[in-house]
Amino acid sequence: MIKEFHHVAFAVRDLDKIIKLMENTYGMKVHSRTEITERQMEAVLFKMADTYLEYLAPTTETSPLNGFIRNNGEGFHHIACLVDSIEQARRLLPKGALLETRKSDVGNWLVADFNREFGSGLITQIVQID
Repeated sequence: MIKEFHHVAFAVRDLDKIIKLMENTYGMKVHSRTEITERQMEAVLFKMADTYLEYLAPTTETSPLNGFIRNNGEGFHHIACLVDSIEQARRLLPKGALLETRKSDVGNWLVADFNREFGSGLITQIVQID
């Protein structure tokens, strides 16, 4: 069912600082940068082979991501694994394990979050390339 890691996401306060670090220290280039107005955040993707590093930063004080950073500090936010089909995974997993499927705000893929009752305390997603 799970094929590979699709992306690992980190919550940060300052995307420009991360971009400078990734470019100057690791020689990586920004794959994409996206403002996600309705979620009050901005995202930057860096591509490593077939996997992405995603950095998320709040754009307002009231952003839920800002609350996440206040409670947990900057760092790991979630992990996403690639599947061929979210609907097939939904049929194989226990009922209620996956929340609603949605279009990604940052890429050409579909995302379904795991219900936290079925996780290990981590935010986990599965991704299907659209």
